[in-house]
This record gives sequence, C-alpha cells and structure tokens, in this order.
Amino acid sequence: MLKIKQFTFGPVQENTYVLYDEASREAAIVDPGCMRHSEEDQLKDFIEEQGLEPKLLLCTHQHFDHVWGAAYVLRTWPGLAAYANRIDFEKLPLPSDQLKGYGIPLPLEDVPESRYTLVEQDDTIQFRGETLRVLFVPGHAPGHIAFYAADSGILLSGDTLLLGTIGRTDFWYGDYDQLLAAIKAQYMPLPDETIVFSGHGPETTIGHERRHNSFLR
Repeated sequence: MLKIKQFTFGPVQENTYVLYDEASREAAIVDPGCMRHSEEDQLKDFIEEQGLEPKLLLCTHQHFDHVWGAAYVLRTWPGLAAYANRIDFEKLPLPSDQLKGYGIPLPLEDVPESRYTLVEQDDTIQFRGETLRVLFVPGHAPGHIAFYAADSGILLSGDTLLLGTIGRTDFWYGDYDQLLAAIKAQYMPLPDETIVFSGHGPETTIGHERRHNSFLR
C-alpha cells in the first residue's frame, strides 16, 4: 500500500503530494507547486527526513501553480522519470507566460516538453509493484490527466474533482461540459472508497462526491 503526504504551497493554496512506498522508501512527487525557497525546503526536508528516494515526477496538468517547482524538483533529483500529457504543451501558454498574463512579476523556470514522457488515457506507470493508471480528464486544462492507484485506492485528480465541486473552466481551453462528462466517465465507475487527493482543498472520496456533489447529479 502506498502512503501519501500533502503540502499546500503558494498564494493559490495548491496541493503538492509525495506518494511513497513505505517498505522501499521510493517516492513519486506529484504537481510540485513550491514557489518559494522555504517551500522547496519543506519538500526536500520531508523527503530527506523520511529517507525517501524520489523516482517519479507526475504532472496532472501544466497550469503554473502546479508546475512552479518542477524545474527545482528535476534539478534536485535529476534521475526522475517525469510524466505529463502532450496536449497541454501544444495548447497552453508556457507557465512563465501564464504568470505574466496574470500580472505576477515572479520568476518561473519552464520545463520543456522533451523532459517528459508523454502519457495518454489508460497508459500505465509501474511504481513499486503498483500500477498507476492514467485517466484523461480534460476541461479544466486541455491535457489534464489523473493518476489512479487501484490497489491503494488513491486517485490524484488535480483540478478536476474537488471536495463538493469541480475545477474551474474559465482558463485557456476550459470547457465545462467536457470536464463534467470526463469526470462522470472516468471517476464515477471507481469504487466509493477511493480517496480523491485534489489539487486544492481537502481530500474526499468518490462515494462522498457521488452522493453529495451537486455537479454530478
């Protein structure tokens, strides 16, 4: 069974996760949003204190708040295998340009598409004997993906499904109908007990959202 540690970083309170195997101490870093040196230190300190060995970088999408720390992570642990979806690179402005569009005068180092292994719907990533299945869930971002670990009952949903709500669709290439259809097709068949770790806010479960999320009725 995999364990997970949540950090909340940056002005938009983005959730960064460290997914790790307790026996081997191997880890995956998910959506690193650390924008300050103090946040980078928090991430690194936890990994070092726990004796973890990062092996994977998993990116649900390429909005600036979710990849702000990607360059730092790849410099700090240069052997990581990094995964993302190609469509965000084709359609979205670079994360640094996204920042400029919001008038945020802070530096952000872009990680090129070539540094990632590009994955699509139903591709799988092996991690310490567990299979992480890629789910394609566009609508918040055009190339948004999620990572589902069935054996551990974990869904890393990024900014698609959050506690009591769904992701915003007023960004580049956002599409409300597309997002809602993707959530219903990809997430609603999952077991009720699946724990959903979202890009913002607290965790939830598929069962809770099935019963209480007004967007899914």
